Amino acid sequence: MPAIFTQTSAPANKAAHTIVATRARGSKQRVRSAIGWLGSVRVRLTLWYLAILALVFLVFASALTVTAAQNEEFQEHAELLTASQELASTYSASDGLLHLNTLVTVSTPTAKRLLVHGKNVDRVYPLGPQDIAILLDAQTTVRQQIGPLTPQATLALQKPVLFPSTGQIATPEYFSTTLPVYLPNGNVTDIPYLIYLTRLTTQGQPVYLIVGRPNGFDQTVKRYIPEMTLIGLLTLIVAALGGYWLAARAMRPVRQITRAAQTISATDLSQRLVIRRRDELGELAATFDSMLDRLESAFARQRQFTADASHELRTPLAIIDLEASRALAAPRTQTEYERALTTIQAENTYMARLVGNLLTLARADANQAITVSERIDLSDVALEVVERLAPLAHQSEITLQVGALPEAPIWGDRGLLGQALSNLIENAIKYTVGVGSHVTLTTEIAERDGREWAVARVCDNGPGIAHEHLPHLFERFYRVDSARARSSLDEAQPAKDGAGLGLAIVNRVAQAHGGEVYVESSKGIGATFEVWLPLHSCSGQ
Repeated sequence: MPAIFTQTSAPANKAAHTIVATRARGSKQRVRSAIGWLGSVRVRLTLWYLAILALVFLVFASALTVTAAQNEEFQEHAELLTASQELASTYSASDGLLHLNTLVTVSTPTAKRLLVHGKNVDRVYPLGPQDIAILLDAQTTVRQQIGPLTPQATLALQKPVLFPSTGQIATPEYFSTTLPVYLPNGNVTDIPYLIYLTRLTTQGQPVYLIVGRPNGFDQTVKRYIPEMTLIGLLTLIVAALGGYWLAARAMRPVRQITRAAQTISATDLSQRLVIRRRDELGELAATFDSMLDRLESAFARQRQFTADASHELRTPLAIIDLEASRALAAPRTQTEYERALTTIQAENTYMARLVGNLLTLARADANQAITVSERIDLSDVALEVVERLAPLAHQSEITLQVGALPEAPIWGDRGLLGQALSNLIENAIKYTVGVGSHVTLTTEIAERDGREWAVARVCDNGPGIAHEHLPHLFERFYRVDSARARSSLDEAQPAKDGAGLGLAIVNRVAQAHGGEVYVESSKGIGATFEVWLPLHSCSGQ
């Protein structure tokens, strides 16, 4: 039995542990979800909105309560003054007492008829059920008291401390104090009172009348606090719901942007937000879409660039491998070995130039193309390029002409600018062979858009370029017509076409120097390339 019990309890314990672990994971996930919800922008906006609204409501409620209480206190002051005057009118100097029996009941329960100077006048009875009145003589001895006063309250009103510190009673005077008084049920309680003290002078002997009424200021505050608290809570609840709804609605475009960003990968950049809003979020969405356009274009260029570079390198590598394998397959003559080595060397030269051009473009893309910047003369650079390429033009039976070369100071990298002009002249020579007769290089100073520019112009009378090819000339690996490239060195073995990077390098070098490249050409009438670079004045950098 014990063995059987052990075998059956182990799976049960394992299942129990699994259930407990699952519940624990579920609890942790709920806690994380709750924490994430509390930390969301919607909740934080709602809480800030509620905090500001609660502060505004608190200030408003406090101001309203204080204003209402002050109005109540001002009204009580006036009522105490009126009650004191009416009570004083019933004072009799013969016995030194207030004769309230002169207040005769009339038609209404609250109205009384007061005998003033031998005439009956309708008045409202000046004292309420909790109001008090004390009549003191010159020695502050109580002559008469009215209302639910306890002995302790009467004694408290007699103390000189209630009056000015000199010990002399000054009138009239308002002050507040808390007095123990009787309730209608006979119990004693402390009630805050507003007291008015006045002096009645009769036959040279001062008599003091103290009239008190429960302080309406405290009662008003106590009455308003529960009402304002309830109204405030209801207002905050409604504001919380409305604020959260508004925050969620305002953050909806942000959630769309987040979901779109989560679904976008390096292999799929075609998705767009397309949020049409004329506000900050709409501007953010438009900026995000514009960024995606640039990223998609950049990734497309990168893929095309990688494919083209791989394609350009595949052919020379295959030729080198083929020639090496053929030379090693069997003994060859010296002439055959020399031919194989010559082919390998030519392919190696082509690949070295291709890799160099790719490195130049990479440096330009990384804004590292200008390694040495100095003040140079574009005409000097042009003359150096012409002198270096003159043998190539002569061997190709092309006249390399030099036009006007005025001084054109610029700020830049002499090596890169020389490479750019060399690419333009070599292209012109290559495509002019067999069709045209000359290539011309000139420089000049031109003005455009209120600025002075140094312009280098390369013209040829070759076959020209069709209009549809002009927008793509400066794209990498773009070639108009590979059949147009002819050998200028060896007619028996056509020279390898360019890789389509020369004009791309010219464009990037010009951009790195703050300039631009322009081309004008038509089929059959030659081409003109212009490089515009900012002129460097001697007065500024």
